[in-house]
Amino acid sequence: MRDQLLDFLRCPACQAERSLTLAADARDEREVRDGTLGCAECGHSFDVREGIAELLHEPPDFVVKEGAGLERFADLMREHGWDRQKIRSLPDIEDGYWHGQRASFDQLTNIVDFRPGQSLLDVGSNTCWASNLFAERGLEVIALDITRAEMQGLRTAEYFIDSGEVYFERILSTMADPAIASESLDYVFCCEVLHHNDLRAMKRTFKEIYRVLKPAAKLLVINEPMRFPLNLKRDHAEEVAHFEGNEHVHFFHQYYLSARRAGFDVRVCLRRPTCQPDVLALDDRARRVAYTVVRHAARRLRVTRRAYLAWMMLIAGDSSLNMICEK
Repeated sequence: MRDQLLDFLRCPACQAERSLTLAADARDEREVRDGTLGCAECGHSFDVREGIAELLHEPPDFVVKEGAGLERFADLMREHGWDRQKIRSLPDIEDGYWHGQRASFDQLTNIVDFRPGQSLLDVGSNTCWASNLFAERGLEVIALDITRAEMQGLRTAEYFIDSGEVYFERILSTMADPAIASESLDYVFCCEVLHHNDLRAMKRTFKEIYRVLKPAAKLLVINEPMRFPLNLKRDHAEEVAHFEGNEHVHFFHQYYLSARRAGFDVRVCLRRPTCQPDVLALDDRARRVAYTVVRHAARRLRVTRRAYLAWMMLIAGDSSLNMICEK
């Protein structure tokens, strides 16, 4: 970590704002690699190891279990051929899931006017692919996760910043109680991570995100899975249940109302799952173009926009949630 990160932190023990000081034990040309963060208010201290500020204070049991599960999942990734080069290629790999990640990210960056020097918190950064892309745009990025796990946590950041082309901070913390100072960020980014809360914790997470954002700043949410009246998804994430990922799935209104009650103005976009463009037949492409034109035309009118939303919610029953929430 760098000394400038102190301006963005609060003590996770006593929640004093910007009260931490940094004592470096090992420093290189890039950052403090090892050291101690001490709170001037309560006296608690926290480690900095391999550039990661370890601010995960007395985590609940489900967080500890989820962190251990991510370590096991990282081992499984290695068994399936994942390595540094493949991680560095994300999200641009030949895989339908990752094509969807890229499509939502591109949609977001076409809407939001990111400017170099703005600050962004990447919540649940995981493989750190989004932190890397935002850092490439010149943003001051902080990656937040609950584990240091290489390939599924904050140590994965080394795959990107070792090149010297980008840099971003890394803090070990939770999204429901982030060790981030109030009104310190221009953006908070959440990619497929909010559903790792039950409903009560998700409401708290929205309130905490509201707290850490500056006035008129934005929460950016993409690829959040949802439950539908005609598709309850009771088996959501059943195939990875043994990794104890604290997976939940919520209805649209639960996300929307949690954001609104936290204080946000909310702009919603629902994204249907997409296939890889290169595997679409010509007729499929033509139909997709026609569908897109009609869809965008419909969204320009309030009545048709609400009808489209109702169809997606009640009948289609298979889409992910993208939304921009402004403080």
